[in-house]
Amino acid sequence: MTDMKKTMFLTALLAAASITGFAYNVYAPNSFDAVSPASWDYKTVETLCREGKAPSYTEDFFRRGSITRYELASVIKDMLEHHDRNDKDHGSLMKLKKEYARELEALGYREEKKTAEGKPVLEMGGDGRIRYSSDGDADGRVRINTRWHIDRDTTVNAGGTKNVD
Repeated sequence: MTDMKKTMFLTALLAAASITGFAYNVYAPNSFDAVSPASWDYKTVETLCREGKAPSYTEDFFRRGSITRYELASVIKDMLEHHDRNDKDHGSLMKLKKEYARELEALGYREEKKTAEGKPVLEMGGDGRIRYSSDGDADGRVRINTRWHIDRDTTVNAGGTKNVD
């Protein structure tokens, strides 16, 4: 491997490492920490559960002892899947949804994508990888995926992969 290739590779590796280093939030709450019964989120979920907003759960769920953020998110997910936007508690539920977004994503909760005023929605995602071995070889890969929601019944998917040796 030439010096120029090594320099470019190390620069790309440093850039990739610095980007992922900023992606981690050290202040984010742990999903398996216990939620205090005195906290606003615990009280809100318990009240909504008592009102029957979570059909799969009863208030007995809260009597069994300590509850983690992940367990509380499972109740919130049940509420989100059965709630009415015109309900008086819609604002509280949206605040809970924002607070527990990471746990809801881990539980597989996904909102149905709706087009704004009939306009198409374009989603883009992908990943990249650079691999360096001790014998001096290096390779890389970039993958890009797109999904275009044209209307309720029409979606176009496209993707591509580029390998660099």
